[in-house]
Amino acid sequence: MIIDNYLVRSEDHYHILFRELNFKFNKRMIILMRGELGSGKTTFIKQLLAYKHDFHNTSSPTFGLINTYNTQNKLIFHYDLYRVEKESELNEIGIYDNLEIEATHFIEWPEVIPSNLIKPDMIISFETMDAYRLISIKR
Repeated sequence: MIIDNYLVRSEDHYHILFRELNFKFNKRMIILMRGELGSGKTTFIKQLLAYKHDFHNTSSPTFGLINTYNTQNKLIFHYDLYRVEKESELNEIGIYDNLEIEATHFIEWPEVIPSNLIKPDMIISFETMDAYRLISIKR
């Protein structure tokens, strides 16, 4: 896997990162999002969907666990597994069935998922550093 690191000062600078990454939403894709609370995982998704699809109706799925967005005929799932304590809960919310769907899947707090059950296309890690966010992307 290739690792790219980016320093982002504010939400206004995400477009530079997104231009370079050139995300494709035309196939099934699993993206794991790692980082502490408040490190920018949901903000990243919100900014990406606004940039790529002019879609501005994103929100954190912390309480519902899964948000589904239909943007310009592209289906996007946004999971927040922060409150999931046991692997058995993943079956209850239907995550494994969802991951078979031809869509882009952003998974926050993926550590509860056994690593042998999914193969991510990308892992994005977030770290807060003073006035910056360090975003590391493995692909």
